[in-house]
Amino acid sequence: MLRVWSLFVFGALLLVLAPSAAFAEGGDLLAPRFDLGIWTIIVFVLLLLLLWRVAWGPMLEGLQKREETIRSSVEEARRTRDEMEQLRTKFKAEMDEAYAKIPQMMDAARRDAQALAEEMRAKATAEIQTERQRLRREIDVARDQALQELWTQAAHLATLISAKAIGKSLSEDDHRRLIDEALNEMKQSKV
Repeated sequence: MLRVWSLFVFGALLLVLAPSAAFAEGGDLLAPRFDLGIWTIIVFVLLLLLLWRVAWGPMLEGLQKREETIRSSVEEARRTRDEMEQLRTKFKAEMDEAYAKIPQMMDAARRDAQALAEEMRAKATAEIQTERQRLRREIDVARDQALQELWTQAAHLATLISAKAIGKSLSEDDHRRLIDEALNEMKQSKV
């Protein structure tokens, strides 16, 4: 940095002293002078070399870095755009596939719902049938018990009537034996 400042100060001194030296000689400031022209060219070339080395090189290097950065940014943006286009295409394909699956899923759901309804209907029908059979068995059992009781009462009455008619009283064992015989006869007549 000190080198740059020293060159800057040297160039400024040359610019300031050259015209003042020419004016001090008593000449016209605007009159063409050969020695002043040579010094001007020498100062110009020195400043050009100085600027070329100190300013132009770093500036050119900075511009090249900037150009490279811009080029890499453009390339990165292009790659990103291509990737985004691929992702968008892939996403669109996945969405189309998902939309295509929706009717299939709806059909499957309808089939499942119908199957479940049929299953529930079959289960309810089976339960109703089972309940009917159970009630019929209960009715049959109750009817058989009622008939049994009716036969028992009839046999008991018949025994009482026959005991009065015979004139003698039967023992309780005789009553049971007669009832059992009557029931056996009734069962055999059913078969």
